[in-house]
Amino acid sequence: MKLERGMQVLVTGAASGIGRAAALARRPGTTAGRAPPQFDAVAALAGEIHAAHGPMDVLMNVAGVALFGLVEDMQHADWKRVIDVNLWGTIHVIECFLPAMIGARRGHVVNIASLAGLAGLPWHAAYSTSKWGVVGLSEVLRYDLRQHRIGVTVVCPGAVDTPMKHSAAVLGVDPSRPDLLALRQRFDRQAVSPETVARMACEAIERNRFLVVTSWDVRILHFCKHHLSPLYHLAMISVSNLLNRLRT
Repeated sequence: MKLERGMQVLVTGAASGIGRAAALARRPGTTAGRAPPQFDAVAALAGEIHAAHGPMDVLMNVAGVALFGLVEDMQHADWKRVIDVNLWGTIHVIECFLPAMIGARRGHVVNIASLAGLAGLPWHAAYSTSKWGVVGLSEVLRYDLRQHRIGVTVVCPGAVDTPMKHSAAVLGVDPSRPDLLALRQRFDRQAVSPETVARMACEAIERNRFLVVTSWDVRILHFCKHHLSPLYHLAMISVSNLLNRLRT
């Protein structure tokens, strides 16, 4: 699907990060929007947008939040916030905007997931739950929507230089710990720009590519999980031990 002037594009989470970069990367003449995760609000927004612009050509679910920690440090509200935004927010947007695209028999859906949607990373219980759900949903839609000529892409970044890296809470850990600060600095060094992720997502739309990984570390981990499982297992144990030391 070639991105062209005049296409209608909805981008959630367009205030910052990948969403903002995707909105700014769109071709002139397209439209962009932001959708909150509550279903009634999304349905109302869809009604307004469809009345003004008709079916979307591209639907990009980017909005997300992150939170990390061990299960024993998490409250129910922590689980709910992450899953409500990352998974239910994506589902609500698809519920409200996809039927019109099916009726028009055209378009492309892009869901932003994460490396945490491909690998069970330690301290990522809520985040991985939400992002595995997004990856699974995307894979089903990949096949269900072929008959309607609608493409599907799921983007699984590793580290990305967005405001989320500062807002994501790490539960049960003193935020001033030097070893935590060192981990954040390592994250910063490996992070790709949101503009890079947005560009790769746009390229995937035009090439009808399903899975997009944005950096070499994601590719290596994904390969090891499927082809070198003992090495992957040892790597996850090492990461787990490293993170667990933050609580001591």
